[in-house]
Amino acid sequence: MEKTVNWTVDEVEAALAKGEIILIDVREPQEFHAERIPGALLYPLSDFDPHKLPHSGTKKIVLHCKSGGRSGQALPMCQEAGVEVAGHIEGGILKWIAAGKETRSDLEEKKGMSVPQAVMALGSAMVLISMGLSMAFGPVWLLLGAAVSFMLLQAAFTGFCPAARFFLALGFRPA
Repeated sequence: MEKTVNWTVDEVEAALAKGEIILIDVREPQEFHAERIPGALLYPLSDFDPHKLPHSGTKKIVLHCKSGGRSGQALPMCQEAGVEVAGHIEGGILKWIAAGKETRSDLEEKKGMSVPQAVMALGSAMVLISMGLSMAFGPVWLLLGAAVSFMLLQAAFTGFCPAARFFLALGFRPA
């Protein structure tokens, strides 16, 4: 198995143009649909299975995410499964965008509340309800606010938010 490396955005762009690589995006669906690198295939880290990655005899697999963290987590998963991966984009799609490279989006019009806005509104409402219930019925209701805070912190650090998936399933726009 070849050694994995950090690929620059220019190397990835050139390899995509020549048809030498398969670019795998390990971000979540809402991130992918909001903005993606043309030609990238979606395989979210939240249900990532290296054995489901496409195999092409001559093409190398290169992973990417938002900034390199999640694709960095997927690399050892591929290595442990015996799936050859050539590396990942150093700096992820953020570096791709900063370099002025082309991106695509499935968003046509920005109507209604976005998923991040809906998650923030739900979290804020639950904390306010928690405070009201704790004043009326006792401090045990503050645990609801603490649970919401924990969920939002977990989402911030891991990039995975169950509430975001819920709102996406309801038809809220990705971003």
